[in-house]
Amino acid sequence: MRLHRVIGLLFTLAFAAPPAFGEQAGPDVVVRTTVKPESGAVIGQHVALLVDVLFRGEMPRPPRVTIPDMPGAQVFRFETQATTMSDTLDGESYTGQRFEFAVYPRRGGELAVPPAIVTLLDKAGDETGSAKGEAVRAQISVPAKVDPSQPVIATSKLTLDEQWAPNPNTAFKAGDALVRTVTRTAEDVPSLAMRDLAFTAPEGVRVYRDAPQSEDKIDRGMLTGRRVDRATYVFETAGTFQLPAVSQPWWDLDESRLQTAAAKGISASASPATAVSRKGTSPWDAIYWREPSNWLKVFILLAGTAVALWGIARGARWSWAAWAEHRRRWHQSEACAFDDLIAVCRNGDVPAIYRAFALWRSRLTAAAAASAAPLAIDLEGELFGTRDGAAKWLPDRSQFLVQTLRAARPALLGPAKRAAKSALPPLNPPQPA
Repeated sequence: MRLHRVIGLLFTLAFAAPPAFGEQAGPDVVVRTTVKPESGAVIGQHVALLVDVLFRGEMPRPPRVTIPDMPGAQVFRFETQATTMSDTLDGESYTGQRFEFAVYPRRGGELAVPPAIVTLLDKAGDETGSAKGEAVRAQISVPAKVDPSQPVIATSKLTLDEQWAPNPNTAFKAGDALVRTVTRTAEDVPSLAMRDLAFTAPEGVRVYRDAPQSEDKIDRGMLTGRRVDRATYVFETAGTFQLPAVSQPWWDLDESRLQTAAAKGISASASPATAVSRKGTSPWDAIYWREPSNWLKVFILLAGTAVALWGIARGARWSWAAWAEHRRRWHQSEACAFDDLIAVCRNGDVPAIYRAFALWRSRLTAAAAASAAPLAIDLEGELFGTRDGAAKWLPDRSQFLVQTLRAARPALLGPAKRAAKSALPPLNPPQPA
């Protein structure tokens, strides 16, 4: 009996013993970063950046994950929810989430992906600390015949559709207009990555271009980018005009070759505008005064003009004061600051853009200003970072900032925007008795 007790005691001590000297428990938070594809990516291709945040044991609350500014690439996150996952590391159970970002390289060579910044939260949603992932790198190639100075699209499928209104065979006259609508759709490519189409017109035709429309959609994790460009051609003179074609080059990932989707140009003719005879309808024609009713028309016109001038003179001082107050409130409004910010973005001056952004934020509510702060992460990185941001701020980044601001502004303003519209005084206030 004693021998059996000794053997049992030895087994108990063996399994209940603490870890041997030098052994340590696994870390509480593990951050893993990977890219797909790991090799063979080309410029303009969608590179998936996967950030796994794992917690030892139980995850108190999903963290917030951000990717710092990445020179030479555009970074998007389309999914609002991360994917829950679990794993076993060194014999311990970990639970967490996977966050996916879409990276589109804009130049060849080595793509350096900076470490992801993870903000840890407790069950109440308060910040408890932060963690960082590891930096990863990928080699991006530029295929032959591809111009890297222009936005490059690399996809498996791209379509281009063109429509004209009215029919180009219509008998146009000088002064008529013809509307051209070009729609591009690409798989796994956002509309912001598509190049601007060059709508040109020959002499005698003036072209007006509308702002492009972006209609990206995500279905079961698959992104489909859709961009609609619209241009209006106005025939200023008579003649036959050749409206040139527009094209969108793209790299076919399936066939590994450069392709071009084109919208063919058309030929349209316009005849001279028909001259309208107005003989006898003007007071300057002698025949006009032969009709007695025309005398009454002239008298009514002159009397109405005199009454209108008297009313204008009487109400000028009230109208001018109301207009001055209207302009003063406009210059102090959020809408004016936002318009100035959009205008400054076109110049590409990073310090000026940041000052305009700060002025616009100051005119938002406290909650909206806090929500708008992340929109300036790229600006702050360029302005206060270690590199010379003003020299590297490219026009497409200003365009992307404008698109982001316009998309985020309605959610920031909310019902306050409708209230602000009615806050300005009327231009013509009622006159005192």
